[in-house]
Parts: sequence; structure tokens; C-alpha cells
Amino acid sequence: MGPETSEREREVMEATLRLIGRSGLKAVTHRAVAAEIGMSLGAITHRFGTRDLLVEGALNFALIREVRRLRALALRLQSEALDVEAWIDALVGWYAKELDAEAEIHIACYEAFLAAARDDRYRPIVAEWQQTWRRSAELALAAAGSRAPALHAGIFVSAVVGIVLEQLAAPRRSFKKEMRAALLELVRGLIGKR
Repeated sequence: MGPETSEREREVMEATLRLIGRSGLKAVTHRAVAAEIGMSLGAITHRFGTRDLLVEGALNFALIREVRRLRALALRLQSEALDVEAWIDALVGWYAKELDAEAEIHIACYEAFLAAARDDRYRPIVAEWQQTWRRSAELALAAAGSRAPALHAGIFVSAVVGIVLEQLAAPRRSFKKEMRAALLELVRGLIGKR
């Protein structure tokens, strides 16, 4: 699924991701996707002949979409990078909105990470996702005074991934406040500022 994805394919991919997000990979069948979006079973099976093609297409679609969105976020956040608190506030605000509006899609992304652990077909796009995140964090941390921005970016991204996964698994109302406090404390510790 590249930039030339048709509107119909996008609908199929998003429906598949919602199913994955709600019930896991096992929930994906041609029939379930067709029912999810009110499309004929034949239209789904014609484009995606096997369940594996449907799942693979959806996971790749999710990760490619997230890489694009993370790049756009990184560009927006660059203007905040000199002010660590503003950068973290913007990042936390973005995730809070995302998890409210599209939690199922983010859950599906974590399924893609697990799929990459089992199948190397998914590893290049997962690696691109990670690199996009790390580059963004590295720029911000370098601007904030990190003496090892690449190392610190890896730690920061791992923390964000874990915090978001925890929120998806056990949502809490204080997410924004807790994520902000945790990330600020982490960054201050990494760059040696209190």
C-alpha cells in the first residue's frame, strides 16, 4: 500500500486495522472486513486473495501511515525543540488526542511490531518507524543540550512506546499529566538538568 492507495483500498485497510485493534489478528477474515464496512465479500477477496495478504496489507498500511504522520509531527515539533517543556507538551497533547480518537489503529501498530518480531517482511517498515521517531527525538535532545543525543533519543523513544502501550492496555484519566511528568523527568535526567 503506497501513496497510490485508492479510496476503496484505504477503507478496507482501515476496517482491517479496526478489527485488529479490537480483537487481534485472529479476527481478520474477508467476511469480517466486508461486514465492517458494508462492502461485498467479492470485492474484498478480489483485491486481497488470501487472509495473509489482507493482514500484511493492513499492517504495512498502518506503519506507512504512522511514519508519514510522525514525520509531519516531527516537523511541527522542531520549532518547539529548543524548549524541552513545550516540545514534550506538544508531543503529549498529540498522543492524548490520538489515543482518544484512534486507539484501535495504534493497537494495530503494536500488532505490527509483534508481527515484525515473527516475520522479517515487516521489519523494514518497523525500522523506518523507529528511525523516524529517533531522528525527531535526537534533534530535540541535541537542542536541549544532550551530550549523547542518539543514545538518549533511543531511550526516549523506548519510553514513549512503553507509556503509550501502557495507556492502550490500561487507560487512565491522568495519562497526559503522568506522561508529561515522566518524559520531563527522563529528559532532565538524560541531559543532566534539574
